[in-house]
Amino acid sequence: MKLLNLTITGFKRCIDNFNITFTPTANKNKEDIEYELSEIDDNLYVFNTIGIVGKNASGKTTTIEALSIAYDILSNFKIKKTLNYLRDTKDIIIKLYFYYNEFIYYYKTKLIYNKNNDYICFKDEEIYKAKYYKSYANDLYNLDRYEKLNLEKELPEDTSIVYYIFKEIEMRYFYYDSYIENTFFLEKITDMYNMYNPNILKTIIELFDDNIMDIKLKNKDKFIITFKNNQKEEKNKKELFNILSSGTIKGLYLYLDVILSLESGRDLVIDEIEIHFHKTLVENLINLYKDKRINKHHATLIFTTHYCELLDLFNRYDNIYITRHEEKISITNAYKYNISNKLLKSKKFYDNAFDTAVNYESLIKFKKELLK
Repeated sequence: MKLLNLTITGFKRCIDNFNITFTPTANKNKEDIEYELSEIDDNLYVFNTIGIVGKNASGKTTTIEALSIAYDILSNFKIKKTLNYLRDTKDIIIKLYFYYNEFIYYYKTKLIYNKNNDYICFKDEEIYKAKYYKSYANDLYNLDRYEKLNLEKELPEDTSIVYYIFKEIEMRYFYYDSYIENTFFLEKITDMYNMYNPNILKTIIELFDDNIMDIKLKNKDKFIITFKNNQKEEKNKKELFNILSSGTIKGLYLYLDVILSLESGRDLVIDEIEIHFHKTLVENLINLYKDKRINKHHATLIFTTHYCELLDLFNRYDNIYITRHEEKISITNAYKYNISNKLLKSKKFYDNAFDTAVNYESLIKFKKELLK
């Protein structure tokens, strides 16, 4: 399964028909096909990476939240109860295009909060499908080719008819929470060592803390730490937690999500990718998704960032989205700015070509207040 396109209306403070697509808009050259795009069917390409940039409070996290709704529908056929921000909204209309088993599907529904039962229910659902052919690649979203499926809903109102397509619940994406409590590490670290090749964990730890050569699991609650000077120490979970830095703990979680994503082809969504991490590590992470030897199953990395230099890793513009918050939150594909690909994207960002510069007038006012 691959999400291809999301359009949402009535969501938070977003404009109507707030849209993000995973398929290319601009022409494709040989280099793009090699590094920027994955071919999921004959001539059907999706982005390996999607970057979302904008000022603070411009709607980057809101975009991630909208995507999480789409992925929840396609994974669990329900909207998580934890999405409390849906409770205070009016009706939301969501439209999805996704690829599955040689077919393109178009799904439309209205999301309504049921106060009595405290859940989000699905109303006016419709599903259409079209067999994918190479000749459709440049006209994927032409509904004239789609056939409506007549599905009688015999499901609870909080369960989507997308269930009839997939039949089984399966997580079709991973969401990395940059703000997860590090104490969660204590509960899960033993499971990590039981699930993953210890050499993988060793290399991840080395990435983030070159003072530690290795950590081995001795038993359920004991670890043997080998430091750079070959000194070994035995520590329990709590002691290990106190030794590792916050960045190392976050990095361990992030890279384990990366492993799962790359091995399964599930998309990985990260809000504020640069938190806790050196820019070089973030660049290396992005490049993993561009490397087809590693990203064999067409996973997409979707991230928001304040590191505009990361945009220079992109050969294209149409996998970069710019968010703005004026009266409403809007999102614009950077390809629409018609900027030469020969120019550094970070320079255009700093030159305010995308209207994303820091409000220096506000900074000056702040400084004046401090001087009073």
